[in-house]
Amino acid sequence: MPLLTLGLLAAALASLAIGAVAISPGEAMAVVGRRLGLGWVAEPSAQAEAVVWGIRMPRVLLGMTVGAVLAVTGGVLQGMLRTDLADPQLLGIGPGAAIGAAIGAAAGGVPAAIAGGVAAGVVTSLVVRRLAATASIDRSRIILSGVALGLALGAWVGFVVFSADRATVPPIEFWLLGSLTGATWKAFWIVLPLSVAAGAAMLVSHRLLDVFVLGEAGAGHLGVDTALVLTSLLVASGVAVGATVGAVGVIAFVGLLVPFLVRMATGPAHRRLLPAAMVAGALFVVAADLVARTMLAPVEAPLGLVTAAFGGPLFLWLVSRRSRA
Repeated sequence: MPLLTLGLLAAALASLAIGAVAISPGEAMAVVGRRLGLGWVAEPSAQAEAVVWGIRMPRVLLGMTVGAVLAVTGGVLQGMLRTDLADPQLLGIGPGAAIGAAIGAAAGGVPAAIAGGVAAGVVTSLVVRRLAATASIDRSRIILSGVALGLALGAWVGFVVFSADRATVPPIEFWLLGSLTGATWKAFWIVLPLSVAAGAAMLVSHRLLDVFVLGEAGAGHLGVDTALVLTSLLVASGVAVGATVGAVGVIAFVGLLVPFLVRMATGPAHRRLLPAAMVAGALFVVAADLVARTMLAPVEAPLGLVTAAFGGPLFLWLVSRRSRA
């Protein structure tokens, strides 16, 4: 955790300083210090104030929130379904939330997009809950059904976007590949309480998730109401994923790769896994966003494109390495 926290702070500082307008790390820290009321910090320039606090800081904070909540959600889904392949995007929750978010964006901007994403994310998570109830013996069926559901819902996102006013609804690549380009303080303050509430509900479930390693029948014999736990955690996952999708679109591989990596270091106990995944997810998204902003400058690559391009091969290598071991 100390190493992950230091890495996250370093990535955040780099993201505040690096960009089209170069700002020294010291001046970026001065802007933050002044905003936090540290009167002894040197006065930054007006340009640094506008760029760091007005543009880059909400982007960094929103990226941290999105990465943390997606990683925790992935860890919870993997614990519930007892498979490393569980992920909010693979299960279709992300694409489902994107439909509601796109409809909300057409109706009323960012707040409506986030509200629509949350509503659609919860509905899609309940569909996944139904799949889990009918396929409790074979978890691979749930993953395959989720993949098919996600592909179908992704197509419907395209129909919604192409039928809406292009001036009010972001393009299809925003919803399916994700981006922090339009991050604002307003979006951050809407996403934050939803993510905190859903994330807290998932974090406090660590003991129940540890029991799920015995299977639903084994957990039930120990007195766990497995139906209630599955439904509650999937609804929390729908809220968390829906809020992030409404603000930044679908970002792949965060919920899949980060818990997988963290589990190799912390072990399977969710008391350690989930908090570490939260910090690692925030670090992963902030670092990936910095790459997305700079690797093709002045063009900005979609964030989900970067996470998939680097996360996909890394995940395949880790899986093959573990299977050989």
